[in-house]
Amino acid sequence: MTEFYYGFLLSGIFDRVVLLDQLVQQSVYELRNPWLTVFFLKLTNLGSPLWLMLTGAILALYWLKQKKHLQAVFISGMLITTWILINYLKVLFSRSRPLYEALTLARGYSLPSGHAMLSLVFYGFLAYLLLQKWRDAKGKAAAVLLAVLVLLIGGSRIYLNVHYLSDVLVGYLLGAVLLALFIRLFRALKGKSGG
Repeated sequence: MTEFYYGFLLSGIFDRVVLLDQLVQQSVYELRNPWLTVFFLKLTNLGSPLWLMLTGAILALYWLKQKKHLQAVFISGMLITTWILINYLKVLFSRSRPLYEALTLARGYSLPSGHAMLSLVFYGFLAYLLLQKWRDAKGKAAAVLLAVLVLLIGGSRIYLNVHYLSDVLVGYLLGAVLLALFIRLFRALKGKSGG
């Protein structure tokens, strides 16, 4: 009896999520215009795995040169770990991409959004480091700008019709959990190393 109840409850929640996804998809489709399409096509690249891995590698090399070995190891480790987890979860859930025309190329399954999850971890870690370096309005402003960038990247995936809203939200949720764990570990290791 209890299993039936929970199954029914989960089925109802899933139905509501699918309905919300479809409503958002339809609303966004009606907003499409050439200017927004060009804007989001360019913006979405800032959350692509290729861009983030390349940027992460450049940052890691820079930090190694600056003798900031922990930051270099963490940015690399975070990106690789997150990317592996994203691919595992996509296969686990095996959710198809949204129906209708996609405005950019997207391979594989839909859930979770890799752009949303990876960008939240990457830019979130940068925001954390900047807030540690600049403990004033400058640090807060930089963190807010990075947060807006992450939100826009997620929005671009919905606008370009390669992800549902729920794909992006799950990506953000999982990215936030990972980021919190990474920051906690980073702080513990940094405290031990005295740097």
